[in-house]
Amino acid sequence: MVKLMCGSHNHEMVKSLVGHPYAGRLTKDEKTIIADMTKSMVKPRNILLTLKKHNANSYTTIKQIYNVRNAYRSSIRGSDIEMQHLMKLLERDQYIH
Repeated sequence: MVKLMCGSHNHEMVKSLVGHPYAGRLTKDEKTIIADMTKSMVKPRNILLTLKKHNANSYTTIKQIYNVRNAYRSSIRGSDIEMQHLMKLLERDQYIH
């Protein structure tokens, strides 16, 4: 059971929404841009700069870029672990291992 002691906040309102997950969430288009740039081996900081150029009011952080990149790589890999995926790629491209 929760009991309300005082109906006012115990802190002042924040001046910036940077770091708040809801304010920094990415759209589907932005996630597509991140996936395409990840395929092209673009560094995360450059991806963030590109997103900021497209939307100056964006509150996206580098951590969110890393999370989307990780989710994209996991979707490509499927249920395989990283080593299994590497072995499949080596066999597909006929490398000697």
